Amino acid sequence: MKISIKYILIIFSVLFFSKINAQENIESLLKISVENNPSLKAKFNKHMADLQKVPQVGSLPDPNISFGYFIEPMELVSGNQRAEIQLMQMFPWFGTLKASKNEASAMALSSFELFRAEKEEIFYKVRTSYYQLFLTQKQLQTYDTTRILLKSIEDLLLTKLGTINTSGNTNSVQQSNSAQGNNSMGMNSGNSQSTQNSTPQMSSQAMPSSNSTFSDLLRIQVEIKELDDNIAMLQNRKQMLNIQINLLLNRTSTTEIIIDENLNIPDFDFHNPTLFDSIKVNNPMIKMNKSDLLAYQELQQMNRKMGFPMIGLGLNYSVIDKSTMATSTMNGKDMIMPMLTMSLPIYRKKYNASVKEAQYLESSASEQLINIENMLFMEFSEYQFSLNNSERKLLVYNDIISLTQKSFDLLVVQYSTSGTDFEALIRL
Repeated sequence: MKISIKYILIIFSVLFFSKINAQENIESLLKISVENNPSLKAKFNKHMADLQKVPQVGSLPDPNISFGYFIEPMELVSGNQRAEIQLMQMFPWFGTLKASKNEASAMALSSFELFRAEKEEIFYKVRTSYYQLFLTQKQLQTYDTTRILLKSIEDLLLTKLGTINTSGNTNSVQQSNSAQGNNSMGMNSGNSQSTQNSTPQMSSQAMPSSNSTFSDLLRIQVEIKELDDNIAMLQNRKQMLNIQINLLLNRTSTTEIIIDENLNIPDFDFHNPTLFDSIKVNNPMIKMNKSDLLAYQELQQMNRKMGFPMIGLGLNYSVIDKSTMATSTMNGKDMIMPMLTMSLPIYRKKYNASVKEAQYLESSASEQLINIENMLFMEFSEYQFSLNNSERKLLVYNDIISLTQKSFDLLVVQYSTSGTDFEALIRL
């Protein structure tokens, strides 16, 4: 009983996952790309690494501790000094650590937007390859339908050509028998000459129709060969696109991509006048550049404050032994001395240069932001132009398909009955 249940569960799992694989669509492929794409993982890990810089730059420098031991005790008024221990903690100028944390946080946010930009780029590549694969699949279906039509015309020509040949052979036999009968009955030479002349006339009437049909047959066969070559090319293209998608998903290149029969076109108003404003707010490249701009502003503040003194607070502890020569009441008592120290940033060139560096970086990021917005608007305008053309062509092509099908049906009927308009039939 346990074995039977185990087999049933295995069969159910296989059928379930097969059904999921069969229903693989663009959304599932995008989800897999987010989970598996190595470039996307690299950008995300870079962002996580940048986040770890925030607590590093926002922390105080490590305190310093020093220890000194006198091999020969130093004689003091209060005794003999044996050792000295010193502890010192340096503090940056007020606001320096905060500016450093803000700068690191802004850079981490910039790396996150870079991760988002990479994700959108991966999505774009997956969608492009998927839609091209969908188009290739539809082209293959169209070519297969066209090949069936051409084969039907070829069969029609073969039937017609066989009928003409059979009719021509029958006429030749009848004419030969008539000529033999006339010769055997002793007809005069004039009648015999007339019979011989009538035979070539009837053959010449049959030959043009046969030659024309045979020529049409050869042209149809050439068209079929060219169509077979196009089908083979599309099959190779389909395989190439299949490999591209699998590599973007970081899985085996031979995994079959299941294409939906119909595309779900999103209901979106591409002509909304506020659409580009929304793009400027949400575009990851613009947000990344704005984060860089904020980071360079915080970097200026940090570099300015680095030009101020650092303050150090510490303690000095002296170990003192009693001395037989000392008469002081402090004889043998250890000493504790609070300490205050301060750095002197007198070399101003490096601090001024670091502030100017941050200013130039901020100016560069500001100009880059303007350039990105201009490039985005240019691409946005091109896409709107392409969408307008596509919408117009879609309406026109729907009418053309209907008219072409009617014309094709009429030409097929006309050619099958009269054998004319073959050129127009081929062009369609």
